[in-house]
Amino acid sequence: MKTIFIIICVFITTLSFSQDKVKLLNKGNEYFQEENFEKAEEYYKRSLEADNQYYKANLNAGHSLFRQAYSLIQQQDSAGLKKCSESELFYNNSIELAENKNEKAESLYNLGNSQLLGQKLKESIENYKKSLRLFPENINAKHNLALAQYLLNKKQENQETQKDPQEEDNKEQEENKDQREEKNKQNQANEELSKEEIEQILNALEREEKEVQEDLQEKKGIVEDKLLKDW
Repeated sequence: MKTIFIIICVFITTLSFSQDKVKLLNKGNEYFQEENFEKAEEYYKRSLEADNQYYKANLNAGHSLFRQAYSLIQQQDSAGLKKCSESELFYNNSIELAENKNEKAESLYNLGNSQLLGQKLKESIENYKKSLRLFPENINAKHNLALAQYLLNKKQENQETQKDPQEEDNKEQEENKDQREEKNKQNQANEELSKEEIEQILNALEREEKEVQEDLQEKKGIVEDKLLKDW
């Protein structure tokens, strides 16, 4: 009898624990729909305090940080890149916690978007490709992959054009091959995209965000009909 009582207590505690994390997630969703992304982030993180293995809370925390990053970068605020990096952490968590290929494809796609916004072109290309291998029908992923590849090619072409042959010859006399390669990597990492190229990225991601918002509005009706329904 005592054993049964303990099992019942554990079950009730677990159920309450699960309900709390979903309630917090849904509250975050409400703020997200109101475009209060900082408040949404707060509730998603509180949901993760209840269960840090919660796929949807990790994914949505990434979304809220991504939207903050988007607004900051649109305003040419360098803090946006920091928000991008933070959103990547939650998207990477959601990739690890995904229970099926559709969830994993979605997380990889969103990670690619965050990296594209953060000007990490090579990384975004790799994650768009991974997402498309799992879900080839994602047209937005195909469009963003093409954009990221175009911007990377353009960036590399500009770097080639800016090279001074005489300067390279002089450097060869002063530095060994390994030192030159390391310096080139650092220069490429620090070189930012132009304002026009950033605008291209923002425009592409803005079109997709409208589609996401429309999808969320549809799901909102379902949430209101079903208690503790998360998305």
